[in-house]
Amino acid sequence: MDLGFTMLRRWWRPVYSAHALVFVPLNALVLLAGWLSGMLWLAMLAVWWLEPLYDRVVLHVLSRAVFGDVPSSGFLRQPSQYASGLLWALTFDRFDLARSFNLPVRQLEGSRGRERRARKAVLGRRTRSYAVWLTIVWVHFEGLLMWSADGLASLLLPAQAERARGDDGSFFTDLFEALSRASLEDALVYAVVIFVLEPFYVASGFALYLNRRTLLEGWDIEVALRRIAEKHVAVLLIVVFTFGFCVPSSAQEKDPRKEIAEVLKAKEFGYERTVERWQAKKKPDEPQKQDRSGWLALGYALAKAAEVLLWIAAGALAAYALWWAARMLPRRRAPPAEPYRPPAALFGMELAPETLPADVGAAAAALAREGRLREALSLLYRGALSELVHRRGVQLLASHTEGDVLRLSGELPYLHDLVQSWKACAYARRVPPSAEIERLAHDYRAAFA
Repeated sequence: MDLGFTMLRRWWRPVYSAHALVFVPLNALVLLAGWLSGMLWLAMLAVWWLEPLYDRVVLHVLSRAVFGDVPSSGFLRQPSQYASGLLWALTFDRFDLARSFNLPVRQLEGSRGRERRARKAVLGRRTRSYAVWLTIVWVHFEGLLMWSADGLASLLLPAQAERARGDDGSFFTDLFEALSRASLEDALVYAVVIFVLEPFYVASGFALYLNRRTLLEGWDIEVALRRIAEKHVAVLLIVVFTFGFCVPSSAQEKDPRKEIAEVLKAKEFGYERTVERWQAKKKPDEPQKQDRSGWLALGYALAKAAEVLLWIAAGALAAYALWWAARMLPRRRAPPAEPYRPPAALFGMELAPETLPADVGAAAAALAREGRLREALSLLYRGALSELVHRRGVQLLASHTEGDVLRLSGELPYLHDLVQSWKACAYARRVPPSAEIERLAHDYRAAFA
């Protein structure tokens, strides 16, 4: 979940831009309709009920940004990309406490019916409880911000303008009365709370989903996500939002002059009073002042000693702060790196040139003609890695992914096609056609000439 907060901090601009494109116009119409009809409580309920729609927009942006493809505002012209299963989410799944975690299963994987239920059961076996508690905590955050805004309004308003409170002791009755008394300011504050908090909720659930798939399926995105986390190590700071608004008094109009006169009667605005009392004509002799020079000297000495100790403590604190800052700042001169040694094996594949045939392309083509397509593709990929490491000096490590191989090798067109075919075969079990593998084998020698 902390990783979800980190992703949102990194891509907050596209996320909140897309979120605002859907949230602001839709809720402006909803609140305007509620204000004109005098049913603002129903408008606030609609703002809450449409949360699955906002969630899908946020997830659409995050799911593509995580793989380096940040979408622009053009995605609004293709609602099918994020509106799949929206009706189901607004009805049957609206009260699902693990909504943020299960949303990618329907929206990103496109699972439905029995397949979706089985998929949710597998993914949520050890993670659903975290998503449920995430929802519970998020409901408390929403309530906290709303009550904070209401408390601030109570502090700023005079006593005569305070709202009437229900006193029958029934929670649901008090809740219904509070909703029926909701003002336009209350509705706007609630909309702002949902707008600010909902992307964090979706990002946390999406990070739980990514983590679960990484554990189950060994995704190669783990290294990229860990790199994001290392760049943003700071613990998430929860910003307490304070909303101030004024609620007009619903009391009947009063005469301003009378109200001002009543206020001016208070003693704080000044008054006159005549007091008579007996007083002696001759004041008693003042007592002789005692010699306190010794005590004053002792106090002065103690004050000076305390001042010296404070300066010493301040100097020590400043020295400690400089020492701590020096440890936190990156070193100018990093220790010399060890010379790179080409590994004998990488990604579970032997890369030594003597373990490969003399003509890798011809050998791979022969395997493809025999129908051994996966072995042919593996031989081509192994030969390409050996060429990069042993002959071209590309420094590949065991922690690198296929994307790192492409980036470090200079984005060779042939290597790009080979890596895409290998990823589809190794991870998705989609073996390319024999003709495609024979073409890669035929172009192998020319690519590494």
